[in-house]
Amino acid sequence: MLISILMDNAIKYASDDGQIKISLRQQSKSVRLEVFNTCENIDEKELSKVFDRFYRMDSSRARETGGYGIGLSIAKAIVHSHKAKITATCEQGSGVKFIVIL
Repeated sequence: MLISILMDNAIKYASDDGQIKISLRQQSKSVRLEVFNTCENIDEKELSKVFDRFYRMDSSRARETGGYGIGLSIAKAIVHSHKAKITATCEQGSGVKFIVIL
């Protein structure tokens, strides 16, 4: 379910001619999952809220993409239930990367 949520989010918000990249690799005793999608730059202040329940960044774009703003909060709950970590980073000029360390 976690990968499905992250993929759905990447598909919804990727730029029209953009890319989505998924990476999964072993990192010592952990597994690192990365989901990257090209999109408009996101302000760090906005990015810090993406895991908040019902948070939707741009109300005009939110209407266009649909949803309730709960997907990433569910993803965070799943990750935390496994005592793991999820973060989001903005790659200035290229897109957003979600990183899960399990």
